Amino acid sequence: MTHMEKAMVPRRGLRIDLTLRPFPFPLIGLGGAWLGVRAGTEAAAVTVAAFLASVRVRISRI
Repeated sequence: MTHMEKAMVPRRGLRIDLTLRPFPFPLIGLGGAWLGVRAGTEAAAVTVAAFLASVRVRISRI
């Protein structure tokens, strides 16, 4: 069996909502990302942290 035959698929009944937080949070995320890059942190880690600071992630079962 190849890796393509075992592809991951979303579970039935799982809902993932991504909504933008109110105004100051995206600015906080961008500011934190900028400071992290200036301090020498890896860009991938800073990007994930900025995304989670500016977007509300809600996971629920249907």
